[in-house]
Amino acid sequence: MESKEAVRDYPIILPVSVNGIMALFATAFSSPTLAVFVTLFAGAVLVRGRHTVTRMIVAAGIRVAHHARFHRFFSDARWEMAELWKALAVAVVKALVCAGGTVWVAVDETAQRKTGSKIHGVGMVFDNRPKARKGDDLVWGLTWVVASVIVQAPLWPGRLFAIPVSMRLYRNKRTCCRERMQFKTKPQLALEMLNEIALWLPDRRIRLHVDGAYAAGCLMKHRPADMHAVGRLRADAALRALPQQRTHRRGRPRVMGIRLPCPKDYVASLPDRWRCVRVSGRRCYEMQWWIAQWPAVFGRDAILVVASRRRARRGHPKPDKPQFFYSTDLSMTPEQVLEAYERRWTIERLFHDLKERMGFEDPQCRTRQAVERTTPFLVLVAGVVEYWFLSRSDPALVAWQPRWHTKPGRLRQLQRYAGGLET
Repeated sequence: MESKEAVRDYPIILPVSVNGIMALFATAFSSPTLAVFVTLFAGAVLVRGRHTVTRMIVAAGIRVAHHARFHRFFSDARWEMAELWKALAVAVVKALVCAGGTVWVAVDETAQRKTGSKIHGVGMVFDNRPKARKGDDLVWGLTWVVASVIVQAPLWPGRLFAIPVSMRLYRNKRTCCRERMQFKTKPQLALEMLNEIALWLPDRRIRLHVDGAYAAGCLMKHRPADMHAVGRLRADAALRALPQQRTHRRGRPRVMGIRLPCPKDYVASLPDRWRCVRVSGRRCYEMQWWIAQWPAVFGRDAILVVASRRRARRGHPKPDKPQFFYSTDLSMTPEQVLEAYERRWTIERLFHDLKERMGFEDPQCRTRQAVERTTPFLVLVAGVVEYWFLSRSDPALVAWQPRWHTKPGRLRQLQRYAGGLET
């Protein structure tokens, strides 16, 4: 089919509920630029196939305006991506997080495959996505560090969704030296986003969910004061016990306790301390937990260390190797620590959906400003669509069958739940 046949004779008219969301971003643009933004938003949602700028304007039904106008929206127009992220984050927390509740923020990075050597920030990056065949984990492309808010929806009880609220482009040292830019690690980029989110949500408590790669002192020692973190602990971490109370001896009191064995040696020396605990009412795990200090990452702050392993079962006469987790919130129970770390997996599902449905790797821009805007724009569109769907609480939407729906009786339960909402 030729492009002329695919172009409509009328512009796309957005629903009233979507227009209300578009009004949240109006202050970030001038009137002409806002019209381009809304048009590209509609095209990004409606386009089939590759999510390039040209295909988006064709899907939006644009016939009169020149395509260069829409390319200049990403490369030359005066607007800031941070203002759009702020509007989305505030709206998501206001609509989907209960008043006074803790905001769960997950941070992780993902690879964006590219071809060509003239793309801003391109290089060899680590790609940990599942592969059909074994091969190298290094690919040519970009790396993005993404922060998302984990929310629950009334229509889907027991399910969690990750809505992106910020992202940064990571550049390696060689690329920064070549382009004469300041090099920033992934934890440093995550710290920038977390500081912004804390400013956007001044009256909210924030809990950070990360994997082991973000257990770095540059992030944890300088995170906002009221922000707790939950993540994975290294099996060879250099832990210390809490300092003893000050005695009447003269001199400066100790700020660090005695050196403890590394976590894997610590649990091996105490085989009788394993306790069987049921997590989320499903699986039973054997756990050990203690309070310690990790000076290299958290300085003098105390953390709750949790060791967890699958117990011996049929076909597995020996328990699995233990995994180690930490939490800076000492009031949490070991079960809550594991459940909190499990919530981090929602951002992995977000990355999968972005690459499968939103054309995360399709933009063909090359200049710095276009690269740093086009991909975040597509991620923003995915976040807005997800926020619109979850915030409506429309029982008619229950007929939609998500990717994770497997049980035949689940849809009937949701339909009965929707009937109760209508009454």
